[in-house]
Amino acid sequence: MIVFWRLFLALCLTDFVFLNYALRKINRSKAILIHSTVFAVLALLFCHGYLTEPWPFVPGIFLPGWVCILIFALFHGFAFYYFRFGGKEKYGYTFSFLFQLIINFLFLVLISPFRALYETGNFFAEPWIVFLGGLVVATYVLGWFIFAIEQDAYGRDYPTFDEQWLLALVRAIFFLVMLLPGLRWAVAFVVWLGACIYARRIRLIDMPSWAFFVGAFGAGFIGLLVRLRFYLLR
Repeated sequence: MIVFWRLFLALCLTDFVFLNYALRKINRSKAILIHSTVFAVLALLFCHGYLTEPWPFVPGIFLPGWVCILIFALFHGFAFYYFRFGGKEKYGYTFSFLFQLIINFLFLVLISPFRALYETGNFFAEPWIVFLGGLVVATYVLGWFIFAIEQDAYGRDYPTFDEQWLLALVRAIFFLVMLLPGLRWAVAFVVWLGACIYARRIRLIDMPSWAFFVGAFGAGFIGLLVRLRFYLLR
């Protein structure tokens, strides 16, 4: 699963950190090309040691890793801009977010070689890749999921750059305190939660209460899963 988690990290960085919805105002064909290229570059960089190995493209058919990455990059770029239902269907933005995430996740599972799993016997063989993946999910993936729900519920505009980074930082701290040794994480989590509740009260953090708590406890839960990798699955 070494390759899978590296591809997953490249996917999350492409969609939710480097690009997310930044390309929405330019020509769709150019946006697909840029989106696919960014993912391909990151994936080829992260998986550089596995690019010539045979990967299972479909059952019974194996292709070199770099070929699978390029095929997935094209599929991903196309899916991101064409499999979208926001504004057309009820809960369209949330459904689009989940649908795209699931089909891309399944595609990565399909093409990822499992040789490393057989060799290491560990589904999470590289702890620092798992850590970075968890951090991106807790900060940006979770943040854009909350935003998709807000679009469906309130029709809100895209968050500003400052808002994205502030809320991502808040969730990052909830994620990171879960990695503290012993029971220090519990004390730090409660203290930071109290500080953020106060910040909401004075309007320093301006977001619905449900969105705040989903972000806080969601990031904490993801941090807990990563904590298990570092402390229990050595």
